[in-house]
Parts: sequence; structure tokens; C-alpha cells
Amino acid sequence: MNGIWGGFQGEGIKTVIPSEAHAKITCRLVPDQQPDRIVELISAHVKKHAPAAVVAAVKKLAGTADPYAIPFKHPGNQAARETLKELYNREPLVTRMGGTIPVSGIFLKYLDAHMVNFAFGLNDENIHAPDEFFRISSFKRSINAYAMILERLGDEG
Repeated sequence: MNGIWGGFQGEGIKTVIPSEAHAKITCRLVPDQQPDRIVELISAHVKKHAPAAVVAAVKKLAGTADPYAIPFKHPGNQAARETLKELYNREPLVTRMGGTIPVSGIFLKYLDAHMVNFAFGLNDENIHAPDEFFRISSFKRSINAYAMILERLGDEG
């Protein structure tokens, strides 16, 4: 849940029980999940657990993205691993993490092409927060890394 609201929202105090409440939910999907099916499941769950006197409704908002995962052994992933190994002089830590980059799923669905996500943001840079920032040193490192990975991908044909 990334938003909850209800009842009196203005300045001052109102001691009445709210007649409405709302929640905004977004989901990070994993491979083989379909956005429309997840909406159906959430809707069924909300209706099943709503008290008898409560009218519950689920409204699907515009915009969905298919889940995406690139195979570990994909040549693009291996090029990224080799680039990071060369850049930092050590084997990179491989993790699986979520994010929402809808074009990744679109490229796979319509072009049968995987996308490599290759970035240099650090945890304390507060991505997507009001105080988000990006270090100049990371920016410079990423310029070199992108040149390295493009060269490596070009060599692989």
C-alpha cells in the first residue's frame, strides 16, 4: 500500500467517524504473473474480507507493466558482470531485485529481446524520494562503464 486516506482531511478537528476510506495499492509482479489477473485476485480478497455493512470496490487505474526477468546466463548479463568485474577489480555480487521499467516487458513481448539494466545509484541516494541525488563520482564511473559494456557487447557480435 502506498496511499491510505479517509475521513476529514481539512484543517482543524472533526471527531466524527469517517464514512469513507481509501487505499492505493501497487504490486511488483514476478515472471508468469499477469497484471489483470492480480487485480482480479486483489478484488476478490478485498470483497471476501470486507465486513457485511461495508461496500468495498476495487478500481483498476490506468497503466500496467508485465513482469520481466532476464536469465542469469544471458550474454547481456554476462557482459555486465565482466564489465563490473573489470571496473571494480572483484567479482560482482549477483542479486535479484524488483523494479518497474515497463519497456523491459514490452521489448521482450514484442521484440523477443531482453534488456540489461545497468546502473550506478547507491542506496543512500534515495532514488525517487524528494531528496534524491546522484554523486558526480558515480556519474563519471557510469560513463566509463557504459563505454566498456557497449564495447564488450559489440565484440560478442
